[in-house]
Amino acid sequence: MQYIEQYFRKEQAIISKEIEKAIREKDDEKAKKLLEEREKQHLFIHDVYIEMMVSCFSYMGKVYGDKGLEGVLRHSGEMQKEGFTAWENMPVEDFVRATAHLMKTHMGKVKLIEDDEKFTFIHNPCGSGGRLMRERAYEPPKNYYKIKEAKPIGFGEKDYPSYCAHCAVWNNIQATEWFGHPQWVHEPAKSPDDPCVFHIYKDPKKIPEKYFKRIAKEKKK
Repeated sequence: MQYIEQYFRKEQAIISKEIEKAIREKDDEKAKKLLEEREKQHLFIHDVYIEMMVSCFSYMGKVYGDKGLEGVLRHSGEMQKEGFTAWENMPVEDFVRATAHLMKTHMGKVKLIEDDEKFTFIHNPCGSGGRLMRERAYEPPKNYYKIKEAKPIGFGEKDYPSYCAHCAVWNNIQATEWFGHPQWVHEPAKSPDDPCVFHIYKDPKKIPEKYFKRIAKEKKK
Protein backbone atom coordinates (compact mmCIF):
# COMPACT_ATOMS: atom_id res chain seq x y z
CA MET A 1 0.00 0.00 0.00
CA GLN A 2 2.89 2.37 0.68
CA TYR A 3 4.10 1.95 -2.90
CA ILE A 4 0.58 2.48 -4.25
CA GLU A 5 0.18 5.67 -2.23
CA GLN A 6 3.56 7.02 -3.38
CA TYR A 7 2.66 6.29 -7.00
CA PHE A 8 -0.76 7.87 -6.49
CA ARG A 9 0.72 11.07 -5.07
CA LYS A 10 3.20 11.27 -7.95
CA GLU A 11 0.46 10.82 -10.55
CA GLN A 12 -1.79 13.37 -8.82
CA ALA A 13 1.05 15.93 -8.82
CA ILE A 14 1.69 15.39 -12.54
CA ILE A 15 -1.95 15.71 -13.55
CA SER A 16 -2.43 18.76 -11.31
CA LYS A 17 0.32 20.58 -13.23
CA GLU A 18 -1.36 19.62 -16.49
CA ILE A 19 -4.66 21.02 -15.19
CA GLU A 20 -2.97 24.29 -14.22
CA LYS A 21 -1.45 24.53 -17.69
CA ALA A 22 -4.80 23.89 -19.39
CA ILE A 23 -6.42 26.60 -17.27
CA ARG A 24 -3.67 29.10 -18.10
CA GLU A 25 -4.13 28.31 -21.78
CA LYS A 26 -7.91 28.66 -21.37
CA ASP A 27 -8.46 25.17 -22.73
CA ASP A 28 -11.64 24.44 -20.78
CA GLU A 29 -12.37 21.10 -22.44
CA LYS A 30 -8.91 19.73 -21.70
CA ALA A 31 -9.06 21.00 -18.11
CA LYS A 32 -12.42 19.27 -17.62
CA LYS A 33 -11.12 15.95 -18.96
CA LEU A 34 -8.02 16.17 -16.78
CA LEU A 35 -10.13 16.90 -13.70
CA GLU A 36 -12.23 13.83 -14.45
CA GLU A 37 -9.08 11.75 -14.82
CA ARG A 38 -7.71 13.06 -11.52
CA GLU A 39 -10.96 12.07 -9.80
CA LYS A 40 -10.70 8.56 -11.26
CA GLN A 41 -7.17 8.25 -9.86
CA HIS A 42 -8.34 9.42 -6.44
CA LEU A 43 -11.40 7.17 -6.47
CA PHE A 44 -9.26 4.08 -7.05
CA ILE A 45 -7.01 4.62 -4.03
CA HIS A 46 -9.97 5.84 -1.93
CA ASP A 47 -11.99 2.70 -2.59
CA VAL A 48 -9.03 0.44 -1.78
CA TYR A 49 -8.69 2.08 1.64
CA ILE A 50 -12.43 1.89 2.32
CA GLU A 51 -12.44 -1.82 1.50
CA MET A 52 -9.51 -2.32 3.87
CA MET A 53 -11.36 -0.50 6.65
CA VAL A 54 -14.64 -2.35 6.25
CA SER A 55 -12.79 -5.67 5.99
CA CYS A 56 -11.04 -4.93 9.29
CA PHE A 57 -14.21 -3.77 11.05
CA SER A 58 -16.14 -6.75 9.69
CA TYR A 59 -13.49 -9.21 10.87
CA MET A 60 -13.48 -7.70 14.35
CA GLY A 61 -17.26 -7.96 14.55
CA LYS A 62 -17.43 -11.53 13.30
CA VAL A 63 -14.56 -12.86 15.41
CA TYR A 64 -14.68 -10.72 18.57
CA GLY A 65 -18.27 -9.52 18.55
CA ASP A 66 -19.67 -6.03 18.96
CA LYS A 67 -17.45 -5.30 21.97
CA GLY A 68 -14.39 -6.10 19.89
CA LEU A 69 -15.63 -3.90 17.07
CA GLU A 70 -16.28 -1.05 19.48
CA GLY A 71 -12.83 -1.55 20.96
CA VAL A 72 -11.00 -1.15 17.67
CA LEU A 73 -13.16 1.85 16.77
CA ARG A 74 -12.46 3.49 20.11
CA HIS A 75 -8.74 2.85 19.74
CA SER A 76 -8.64 4.36 16.25
CA GLY A 77 -10.73 7.29 17.49
CA GLU A 78 -8.26 7.96 20.30
CA MET A 79 -5.45 7.95 17.75
CA GLN A 80 -7.23 10.81 15.96
CA LYS A 81 -8.33 12.77 19.03
CA GLU A 82 -6.04 15.68 18.20
CA GLY A 83 -7.94 16.22 14.96
CA PHE A 84 -11.34 16.08 16.65
CA THR A 85 -10.10 18.55 19.25
CA ALA A 86 -8.99 20.91 16.49
CA TRP A 87 -12.50 20.73 15.03
CA GLU A 88 -13.99 21.49 18.44
CA ASN A 89 -11.89 24.63 18.75
CA MET A 90 -12.83 25.99 15.31
CA PRO A 91 -15.52 28.60 14.69
CA VAL A 92 -18.54 26.66 13.45
CA GLU A 93 -18.24 28.06 9.92
CA ASP A 94 -14.66 26.79 9.65
CA PHE A 95 -15.74 23.42 11.03
CA VAL A 96 -18.41 23.23 8.34
CA ARG A 97 -15.85 24.08 5.64
CA ALA A 98 -13.44 21.45 6.95
CA THR A 99 -16.25 18.90 7.03
CA ALA A 100 -17.33 19.75 3.48
CA HIS A 101 -13.77 19.27 2.25
CA LEU A 102 -13.48 15.92 4.03
CA MET A 103 -16.82 14.70 2.72
CA LYS A 104 -15.93 15.67 -0.83
CA THR A 105 -12.79 13.54 -0.66
CA HIS A 106 -15.14 10.54 -0.35
CA MET A 107 -16.27 11.34 -3.90
CA GLY A 108 -19.98 11.20 -3.14
CA LYS A 109 -22.67 13.71 -4.00
CA VAL A 110 -22.81 16.30 -1.22
CA LYS A 111 -25.51 18.89 -0.57
CA LEU A 112 -25.31 21.44 2.25
CA ILE A 113 -28.32 23.24 3.73
CA GLU A 114 -28.30 25.93 6.42
CA ASP A 115 -31.13 26.96 8.72
CA ASP A 116 -31.25 29.05 11.88
CA GLU A 117 -30.05 26.23 14.15
CA LYS A 118 -27.75 24.08 12.10
CA PHE A 119 -25.98 23.05 8.92
CA THR A 120 -27.21 19.83 7.31
CA PHE A 121 -25.07 17.64 5.06
CA ILE A 122 -26.92 15.33 2.67
CA HIS A 123 -24.92 12.63 0.88
CA ASN A 124 -26.73 10.80 -1.87
CA PRO A 125 -24.88 8.58 -1.63
CA CYS A 126 -22.06 8.94 0.84
CA GLY A 127 -19.00 7.90 -1.15
CA SER A 128 -17.82 5.42 1.49
CA GLY A 129 -20.43 3.80 3.75
CA GLY A 130 -23.34 4.72 1.51
CA ARG A 131 -21.57 3.32 -1.53
CA LEU A 132 -20.92 0.04 0.28
CA MET A 133 -24.61 -0.23 1.14
CA ARG A 134 -25.72 0.50 -2.41
CA GLU A 135 -23.26 -2.04 -3.74
CA ARG A 136 -24.90 -4.56 -1.37
CA ALA A 137 -21.53 -5.24 0.27
CA TYR A 138 -23.32 -6.58 3.37
CA GLU A 139 -24.92 -9.31 1.28
CA PRO A 140 -23.30 -12.31 -0.49
CA PRO A 141 -20.61 -12.70 -1.64
CA LYS A 142 -18.85 -10.14 0.60
CA ASN A 143 -21.19 -10.49 3.56
CA TYR A 144 -19.60 -7.73 5.62
CA TYR A 145 -20.61 -7.67 9.27
CA LYS A 146 -23.71 -5.92 10.59
CA ILE A 147 -24.45 -5.08 14.22
CA LYS A 148 -27.51 -7.24 14.75
CA GLU A 149 -28.98 -5.75 17.92
CA ALA A 150 -29.87 -2.12 18.58
CA LYS A 151 -26.79 -0.69 20.31
CA PRO A 152 -25.18 2.75 20.77
CA ILE A 153 -22.42 1.90 18.27
CA GLY A 154 -25.17 1.59 15.65
CA PHE A 155 -27.21 4.63 16.75
CA GLY A 156 -29.71 2.26 18.33
CA GLU A 157 -30.57 0.73 14.95
CA LYS A 158 -30.78 -3.00 14.25
CA ASP A 159 -28.65 -4.59 11.50
CA TYR A 160 -26.37 -1.58 11.36
CA PRO A 161 -23.41 -1.67 8.92
CA SER A 162 -20.08 -2.20 10.67
CA TYR A 163 -18.27 0.38 8.54
CA CYS A 164 -20.77 3.11 9.41
CA ALA A 165 -20.34 2.35 13.12
CA HIS A 166 -17.21 4.52 13.12
CA CYS A 167 -19.48 7.56 12.69
CA ALA A 168 -21.41 6.56 15.80
CA VAL A 169 -18.28 5.92 17.86
CA TRP A 170 -15.94 8.70 16.71
CA ASN A 171 -18.29 11.57 15.94
CA ASN A 172 -20.96 10.87 18.53
CA ILE A 173 -20.00 8.59 21.44
CA GLN A 174 -16.37 9.65 21.84
CA ALA A 175 -17.09 13.26 20.89
CA THR A 176 -19.69 13.39 23.67
CA GLU A 177 -17.23 11.86 26.13
CA TRP A 178 -14.55 14.37 25.16
CA PHE A 179 -16.54 17.54 24.48
CA GLY A 180 -19.98 16.96 25.98
CA HIS A 181 -21.85 16.64 22.68
CA PRO A 182 -21.78 14.92 19.27
CA GLN A 183 -19.88 16.83 16.60
CA TRP A 184 -21.81 15.35 13.67
CA VAL A 185 -25.42 14.53 14.53
CA HIS A 186 -26.39 11.69 12.21
CA GLU A 187 -29.71 10.61 10.78
CA PRO A 188 -28.79 7.02 9.84
CA ALA A 189 -29.97 5.70 6.49
CA LYS A 190 -32.76 3.15 6.89
CA SER A 191 -32.07 1.45 3.56
CA PRO A 192 -29.32 1.41 0.91
CA ASP A 193 -31.34 3.82 -1.22
CA ASP A 194 -31.59 6.46 1.51
CA PRO A 195 -29.11 9.35 1.68
CA CYS A 196 -26.75 9.73 4.62
CA VAL A 197 -27.65 12.88 6.56
CA PHE A 198 -25.95 14.60 9.47
CA HIS A 199 -26.12 17.99 11.15
CA ILE A 200 -23.63 20.40 12.65
CA TYR A 201 -25.41 22.54 15.22
CA LYS A 202 -24.37 26.18 15.49
CA ASP A 203 -24.87 25.93 19.25
CA PRO A 204 -24.23 22.38 20.53
CA LYS A 205 -26.43 23.14 23.54
CA LYS A 206 -29.41 23.06 21.18
CA ILE A 207 -28.80 19.47 20.07
CA PRO A 208 -32.02 17.61 21.00
CA GLU A 209 -31.79 15.14 23.86
CA LYS A 210 -32.90 12.20 21.68
CA TYR A 211 -29.54 12.23 19.91
CA PHE A 212 -27.79 11.64 23.24
CA LYS A 213 -30.14 8.89 24.40
CA ARG A 214 -29.60 6.71 21.34
CA ILE A 215 -25.85 6.55 22.10
CA ALA A 216 -26.54 5.93 25.81
CA LYS A 217 -25.30 9.35 26.87
CA GLU A 218 -26.90 12.02 29.01
CA LYS A 219 -27.20 15.56 27.77
CA LYS A 220 -25.63 18.01 30.16
CA LYS A 221 -28.09 20.61 31.39
